[in-house]
Amino acid sequence: MKTIKLLLLSGIIALTSCAKDPCVDTTCYNDGVCDDGTCLCADWYEGADCSTEERTKYYGNYIGVLNFFDPDGMSAGSSQGAFPVSVGSVINELDGDGLPFVLNTSGMSDFAIPITQVNDPTLGSTFWQGSGSFSGNILSFNGAFDVQGDTYTFSFTGTK
Repeated sequence: MKTIKLLLLSGIIALTSCAKDPCVDTTCYNDGVCDDGTCLCADWYEGADCSTEERTKYYGNYIGVLNFFDPDGMSAGSSQGAFPVSVGSVINELDGDGLPFVLNTSGMSDFAIPITQVNDPTLGSTFWQGSGSFSGNILSFNGAFDVQGDTYTFSFTGTK
């Protein structure tokens, strides 16, 4: 009886020691961690192996209308055309035609436009801020900017 138990125990140990680690052939990049053969990505990265920056899906030209409103809320003009979005200076930032779009939370598509000084040849020094989001291929944002003590607002909606 002892021999049978010893053989059974030896067999169980041999079988469990042969189980293959599901992460042995899995490489996770950018501080991703393998869990049971699947990469769990660090913030701001995605994909099967965590090699893709989240923000890359937002790059491109968005065709739409940028509207401006005066301090009284009346239309102050609009501009139709392409609004380019490209790589920003840090992992959670995009460049929205010179304005920083700072993604708020990893895995989400909303962003903030922090107070940003823009030097315009016509308007002089202006300060812009706002917020927006990406939804599929649609970009929308709004905010305000100050020109010589007056606050104007703006909005944009465009499709990539």
